[in-house]
Amino acid sequence: LAATTRSVLRQCPRASAALRPVQPFAAAAPAARCFSRTSWEAGDDVDLDSVAYGFMASQALFTALEMGVFDKIAAAGEQGATAKAIGEACGCEGPRLTTLLTSLAAVKCLRRSSDGLYTLSPNTAQYMVSSSRHYYGDYLQYQIGRQFYHRMGALPDVMKTGKAPSYASWFSDPDVAKTYTQAQHNGSIATAKYLVKKKLQLGGIKDMLDV
Repeated sequence: LAATTRSVLRQCPRASAALRPVQPFAAAAPAARCFSRTSWEAGDDVDLDSVAYGFMASQALFTALEMGVFDKIAAAGEQGATAKAIGEACGCEGPRLTTLLTSLAAVKCLRRSSDGLYTLSPNTAQYMVSSSRHYYGDYLQYQIGRQFYHRMGALPDVMKTGKAPSYASWFSDPDVAKTYTQAQHNGSIATAKYLVKKKLQLGGIKDMLDV
């Protein structure tokens, strides 16, 4: 209970402030932080918490893709799947799985019914299930999750020293090069199909070379 209370207070600046001793002659308190932003364009100022904690949602998404969570829920059908069934299908059980599923529901990748059944959100079903014709989860999983995400951790050092790894050194590892190329290709397929179908007048041309 104490841990839960601390967590709630961290998310509620006004409630937390109310429990601290009042300091006389203190400057006016700043406005409460905003946790309800629905897009980067909303509001006139930066939502610092959304920026700072965004990596947690990213890792929850990447982990779900690595474990096949979305595919397993999709396979369960429209009724959804329990945490136990998902855990058995993915080979992950216990509180850690519940924490992941709760996180995915919090960022709206999943929906949880009152009887504990998890289903996919419309966007997750369309784009993050490997059997979907609009799937690009492998791009996020392999390129963003496995490669770019970890590289960005070195950004402070790069900015201070001006030294950054080159693509030549990065791709000298055949496995890294293969993963990058495959992910980049898969991530471009949906855009290419849209351009060919909706924007380009190609007549009878059926084959194209991407250079």
